[in-house]
Amino acid sequence: MKNKEKALLGITCFLGGVVAGFLIAPIKKGIYCGNNCGNHVSNTEDLKKIAGNDLEKYVNEINN
Repeated sequence: MKNKEKALLGITCFLGGVVAGFLIAPIKKGIYCGNNCGNHVSNTEDLKKIAGNDLEKYVNEINN
């Protein structure tokens, strides 16, 4: 085998292993790449729990 053929075989085997690894990996809920620092409110129910009766005050502050 020539050096080019050896390199091609090595790269092919490596990339095949990467693809096989992705197919075999047990991903249940998908992949999430992000920051979950907790400095956000996801929906209005959570905002109501946090703000209580002052919800209108917070909404007006955000919108103005």
